[in-house]
Amino acid sequence: MNPPAGFWRRYAAYSADASAISLLALPLLWSRLQDAWFVFDEGLPTLQSRIWELLDLSLAREDAPLRMLGLFTGDEVLRAGMAGLVVELLWLALAVSLVLFAVAAAWFISFESSRWQASPGKRLLGLRVTDVHGARCGPGRIALRVVAGIPSWFALHLGHALAAWSPGKRALHDYLAGTRVELAPGAPAAMPPGGRSWLLLQAALFFGAVGFIGLRYVQLIVEVARGGL
Repeated sequence: MNPPAGFWRRYAAYSADASAISLLALPLLWSRLQDAWFVFDEGLPTLQSRIWELLDLSLAREDAPLRMLGLFTGDEVLRAGMAGLVVELLWLALAVSLVLFAVAAAWFISFESSRWQASPGKRLLGLRVTDVHGARCGPGRIALRVVAGIPSWFALHLGHALAAWSPGKRALHDYLAGTRVELAPGAPAAMPPGGRSWLLLQAALFFGAVGFIGLRYVQLIVEVARGGL
């Protein structure tokens, strides 16, 4: 058998596959996303307007802090509006999850049970999926591998992170499905340059987003502080 694939190389391959799967799923979800956008676009301004009305009512009273809590928790308009947005958000999350899972299942089962033994992302990074003996997996075992990955999502990816320190670099779904991810024949032991660039791009986007959000919070705090002086 070939050497097992390292964690970061596996992640680079998976994130490339996930990007392609998301693009394939987008047309299937487009109408649902548009409906959700319309609901939130209509509902949020109404909620904001009602919140300001309640604030004005509560601040006009002497027992403002206590009255504010009662007004917010007891206001039927506010409660109904928030409940409607929560329900819409839950339905959207369910629709997105089901469509992404269906597309991902078709993607991984078709590619990883083929003669490639690898999804396009794994193939680009020089990886392949085998059983514990190094043999090619059939569609049934790959389907089990896909389903076995669900617990890791609910466990905050701890099952996926297992590939970073387990003896055979196997994730939880590999243990459950009896599979392993190894270097493909002839693949270099080191991470390919394209894989490193892909990881660096993701890191730059992540820290850029965190920095932007942090900056916006600082600006908001400064504006509030200036307004209170």
